[in-house]
Parts: sequence; C-alpha cells; structure tokens
Amino acid sequence: MTISGFTFVRDGVRLGYPFEASLRSLQALCDEVVVNVGISTDDTLARVRALDDGRLVVFESRWDESLRQGGRVLAVQTDLALARCRGEWCVYLQADEVLHEDDSAVIRAAMASANARPDVDGLRFRYRHFYGSFHTVGISRRWYRHEVRAFKSGRGTFSWRDAQGFRCHGDDAASEPRKLRVVDSGACICHYGWVRPPQQMLEKTRAFERLYRDDAAVENALVDRVDGARYRYDVDEKVRPFAGTHPAVMRPWVERADWPFEPQRRWLRWGHLREDLLDLVEVASGRRFFEYRNYLKVG
Repeated sequence: MTISGFTFVRDGVRLGYPFEASLRSLQALCDEVVVNVGISTDDTLARVRALDDGRLVVFESRWDESLRQGGRVLAVQTDLALARCRGEWCVYLQADEVLHEDDSAVIRAAMASANARPDVDGLRFRYRHFYGSFHTVGISRRWYRHEVRAFKSGRGTFSWRDAQGFRCHGDDAASEPRKLRVVDSGACICHYGWVRPPQQMLEKTRAFERLYRDDAAVENALVDRVDGARYRYDVDEKVRPFAGTHPAVMRPWVERADWPFEPQRRWLRWGHLREDLLDLVEVASGRRFFEYRNYLKVG
C-alpha cells in the first residue's frame, strides 16, 4: 500500500502558516509528499525544499486572482497537487493542518481495513480547531467536527468548492458529482488556522478574505476585528481549555506564543442566538442537528 500526501501553500512564512510542521507530519505517514507552492513574496519555496528527504515532489504555480467566487482558486490549487500523486491512497492537509505522530499507525490500519471494502472511498477525520491561543479549542457548531482527508486514488476524486472537502465524478458524464463514501479513520487533525500573533493574524485574514471578495468588501468584513494594526480575537467565541498534547512538530510554535487571549464564557450571545440555541440542544441531546456533511458515512 503506497501513500501520497499532497498540499499547497503560498506566502506561508509571511502569513504565519505552520506549513513546515504540516509537511513533516505528512512525511511521517507518506511514501511521497506533493507540494504545490504558489509564487510567493517570501522564502516559502526555499523552506519547503529544505525539508526534502527524497520524498518531496515540489512545483510552483501562479494563482488566478480572478477566481474569487466561493474561494474557487483554493480548489484549483489543491487539484494541481492531487494530479501529481502516484500512491494508492492520497492524504490531504491544508497548510495550517497537522497530524499527530501518535495517529500514523492508526491511519495506516484504517486504510488497510478500507482496502478490503470496494464500497469505501476514503476516511473521515475528527477535527480539533484551535482559536485565539494554543490552549483553547473552539466548541460551537461553527467549527466543523469531521472532514475527509484521505481517499483511494483512481476514483475521479477532486477538490470541492473552496477545498474544504472532496467529491467524485459520477459514473458517466451526465451524472452529478457524488459525495465520497467514508469510514472513520480513528485519527484527529489539529487545525491552527486561527492561532497567530495578532498582527500576523490580521495580515493572514486579509489575504484569505481576498480569495473570496474584493478589497472593499474585505475591509468591511473586518471592521469589527481590527484593532489598529492587530487582529482582535473574539473573546465571545465559545472555546474550552485544551488538555491534550500538540503534535511534536508544533511544540516550538506553542512555546513561542506570547499574546494574551482571555475568552468570556457565555452560553447566549447577542447576534448568535440561533447558533447558541442549537448548541444548547446539542449539549442536551448529544446530537448536532442540521450539520453539513460533504461525505456519506457508511457502516
């Protein structure tokens, strides 16, 4: 069983993406890792190449800045990397997602089990979304709980919408793309997209929002989150303390963190009433109603 990892990154140094840690976590699992480096204004490409241990496949691409509707450019860049994968399994991480070293054997075992099942396309991973600090994790329904990050090759799989997940082409040209049929991987992905020094967080957020909307709309969307030249983390965001361990490759990032984040614990928040009421229903019932799932969970 051969495994290809794949990802993309642009301006990863300037925008504070932990892409080197993400790549190292893929290297611990995969036989090859394909990296699509968008033409950058910093030394992202050099840093990616410095990680080469004979398994990296690195290439550059130029992003089409006109593909702003729905963040389409992200899916395009993902598919460019996917097209170069040669493994029987493909494992995808975004540049702010990191696998824990304890999960490598678990993922391989899940792949081996899924290989015996033609009805299974891929694996579903749990998510741990850090927000505001490396010690607090988002718990409201705005944070998706699962997503597909590994799948069998050769099934016409492609990146869906803004690259959060994947779908497969239908059996014929007239068919609509279908959701991947998945089982649980037993593993968790650590997502660090909302953990940066406040100045860098503002720069990253501006750059990310420009992939979806024009500059005027970006500034309008950020008006409540800008504090001078710094990003103002939302102290009303629902979080809980993180009591586990970070992946070893992320620990230097955790140790360098030096900004304060002091969340306020509120069950009901002005402007988020529907979300908060659904959160309370989830706490009481153990079920998340109206949850979006870009996959089909099979037994």
